[in-house]
Amino acid sequence: MVEAILAATLEVPFWCSFRVPYTVNVHFTYPVPPVTTLYGLLACAAGYPADCLEPMRYLRFGIGVLHGGRLVETYSKIIKWDRRDLRNQMRTLVMKQKIVQPSYKLYVGGPEAMLARLAAALKQPFFPLFLGESDDLVEVGDVGLQPVRTVQTGIVHSCVPVDAGNLRGGRATVVHLPVGFTAGRRGGWTGVEYRDYYVAETVELDRPVTAYAVGDKFVVLA
Repeated sequence: MVEAILAATLEVPFWCSFRVPYTVNVHFTYPVPPVTTLYGLLACAAGYPADCLEPMRYLRFGIGVLHGGRLVETYSKIIKWDRRDLRNQMRTLVMKQKIVQPSYKLYVGGPEAMLARLAAALKQPFFPLFLGESDDLVEVGDVGLQPVRTVQTGIVHSCVPVDAGNLRGGRATVVHLPVGFTAGRRGGWTGVEYRDYYVAETVELDRPVTAYAVGDKFVVLA
């Protein structure tokens, strides 16, 4: 149940990358941090152990693009060692896409008590916070809880699932984003669930959808 909405600004001072899986020597990036990355960000702030996502199972997420940043391509040298003989090593170049200095708006809906704890954690995180790879620093600001107010609108300021409707105008990219983890029989995580989203600073749909009013923005949580 969405009792309140946690909103926060995510600003990347240098660059970040959200790797699209299943590639080897080329690492493409998603244009926005997927929900799986946002899970990790909140878990890191709260000090949860690795893969401890159960406390956040019932949260609903939204991500808005404030500034898309600039897409660049870099090369990284990867060194792999032979554990049986550390004198042997293999080097290869990997092309990585990076997004330079983007900024996003994070929206999380859920129980108010839990969101209050997560808001406090984002202000005073248990671990240093990164967005994307382990050296992609992120600055979190404007953290606060917002009351729940639903509206019917065709103008949305966050990523929107494509099954919500067709585009009426403007420009948006359709991206196949990871949105959650598949639980195994023994409580572990065995896979990732995906969903198609419209990604743009403003998404214009051909019909109204149920959204949440957060300040002067209308956002969809999924």
